[in-house]
Amino acid sequence: MKKTILAVTWVTLSLLGMSATPAMAQTDDLPQPFTGTITDERGKPVEGVIVSNGFTCVQTDAKGRYELPFHSASKFVYFTVPADCEVPTHSATDNTACFYQEVKADKSVYDFSVTKLPKGKEKNHKLIVIGDPQVTNAFNPYFTGPNDNPINKSDVERFTEETMEDIKRTIASLPKGTPVYGISMGDDVQYYGGYNEKLEGQIRAALGSSQMKLFSVIGNHDQDGKALFKQKWEEAWGPTDYSFDRGNVHYVCFNNVIYYRGQAYWQPGELTDEQLAWLESDLSLVPKSKLVVLSYHIPLTFGNRTQKGNPHAIGNGHYASTRITRIMDLLKPFKGYELFCGHTHFAVNNEIEIDGQHILEHCHAAACGDIWQSNVNIDGVPNGYYVYEMKGNKVKDCYYKGTNWDKEKQMALFRADTDLNGESYAADWNLPRDSGIIVANVFNADSEWKVYAIENGKKTEMTRLQKTPCQDAFAVGYHHKYAKSNVYNFFSKKNGYLKMNHWYYYQPKDPNAFITIKVVDKYGNTYTETSDHVVTEPFYNYAHYY
Repeated sequence: MKKTILAVTWVTLSLLGMSATPAMAQTDDLPQPFTGTITDERGKPVEGVIVSNGFTCVQTDAKGRYELPFHSASKFVYFTVPADCEVPTHSATDNTACFYQEVKADKSVYDFSVTKLPKGKEKNHKLIVIGDPQVTNAFNPYFTGPNDNPINKSDVERFTEETMEDIKRTIASLPKGTPVYGISMGDDVQYYGGYNEKLEGQIRAALGSSQMKLFSVIGNHDQDGKALFKQKWEEAWGPTDYSFDRGNVHYVCFNNVIYYRGQAYWQPGELTDEQLAWLESDLSLVPKSKLVVLSYHIPLTFGNRTQKGNPHAIGNGHYASTRITRIMDLLKPFKGYELFCGHTHFAVNNEIEIDGQHILEHCHAAACGDIWQSNVNIDGVPNGYYVYEMKGNKVKDCYYKGTNWDKEKQMALFRADTDLNGESYAADWNLPRDSGIIVANVFNADSEWKVYAIENGKKTEMTRLQKTPCQDAFAVGYHHKYAKSNVYNFFSKKNGYLKMNHWYYYQPKDPNAFITIKVVDKYGNTYTETSDHVVTEPFYNYAHYY
């Protein structure tokens, strides 16, 4: 009876507009709910902000107040950064997002303050997506030329001096005042070479050193199935499942790395029942006019280490996530969706058909390439990052930015029968030899891109190469000689996880003809390259340090 009377008192006081503390609403032996108020820089309440305990989501009322049920496993109370507010950061020199408070045993009230954007919600913004920084506590040997003299420089140094400096130049090239945000796709670190408790802090400092406001998802190597490693990620970054708004886009980030049998994890990515409930709770509070961008580490649309009884077999030993149907059902009511992941160290815009639905997932190449042993990923795509332009609730543009490459360079060309340290595209794809066939590795291509070869004024659409498993002859040939930290199978077609679909070939009428390759992407951009720039050396300098 005592509990009922107190509950009525709480409701009555609220209806009368009187204040009451959570302790008034319950007995001392019951856990107190998480409560608080969100106000702006002028102290005014902010209504409609999504707040979460990591398991469910609510919105603030007209007075900026919220109440969340207590959950014993909650590590953080946090909010979805509203589209008309600035992204709060850790400091003036660390632009990584800070939208959370750690749950304390003796604390139940968590208040937040936000700062309104001077001009309100942004109409468009740039988004920089960084796949797998994956810095280690080791010096991975790499080379400045086709010799056997490795350079010793730490991974953090390389990421800071190469990737982040390139990102800063890209941001500086944008019109003044352009809003820029970033997402790291996880595997911020890998504890190869020994555990270093400062590593997550070091990479956060590097990622936060530019003008973009940056968020991160958590990867498998940030955890490796160890509570301590995950704790270090959370100390640096906060909650693993959260969302934020920019413009008319709702971004959702979550941890889809589920371990089994010790260190192994499911591929494709999976979610627990509790995570799915959280995702549903979050999306239920979002206007359906928005574009939803889901960001996570391991691909949901393909993988070759799956749970028994998975109904989503997609061929060649690959499976889509057991959760993909439910996730797509949650996305259907919205104006549109994008699926963003990393993990693979190769680029692929993977397209599958599941339950009569066409699904496209963007798997982003790694900033670290082959874990800082070269300047290329295992599919020959250079180390780099992606630059998206978001306008309203649509992706208006996207290009791949190779580190230290001009933004116009969106492909690499090869002759099919060139010997690349014992590897060739002719052998990989069973192509004719001695006929001058040109192979184009078009880094960010999907099925909507058009790739043409122009010979003597005649334009011919190139043939797209798709095969699973396969390999990139240049990357395999290079790493076969120089890779020290990874086994050869990681790069080659013996790695059954690989999916290859952004290669095209053309067999010229005249093997000695001058050929122009013209690429038209899905956004209307045109890129060109010519046959006098084909890669003919097995250790061509774009795999080395510039």
